[in-house]
Amino acid sequence: MNSVPEHWIPFVAVHADEGKRSVRLQRAAMPHPVDSHAVRPRTELLRPGLDVEAPARQRAYYVNEEEVPQAGSRLTVAFNRTRGRDGQVVVWLGARRGAGRGEATSGLAFDHLVDTAPDGPGAAG
Repeated sequence: MNSVPEHWIPFVAVHADEGKRSVRLQRAAMPHPVDSHAVRPRTELLRPGLDVEAPARQRAYYVNEEEVPQAGSRLTVAFNRTRGRDGQVVVWLGARRGAGRGEATSGLAFDHLVDTAPDGPGAAG
């Protein structure tokens, strides 16, 4: 397995109820590439439950499967600034949700096949 960007927060499919076919997506964590701790979301959009002292089951964060398209979702947070009619500056923090670019754009891959130069008596070269 290779590494993915640090800001990538995965969601894994889990059964919504025991014995039923419905599925929800549960926030998971990727290991930090250098330290031994898990990468945590920085913004409030994906942090619910992480800052409380509670059992792991109560800190879980779920998203309904139908809310996320096959290509995934991309969440962005940015400050916005404008001026009103009276010239007063107004600043606010906005969040946008857009379509993702698919699983392949995360960079996560397993079992790479790598071409190697042939060695040995019959090798051309």
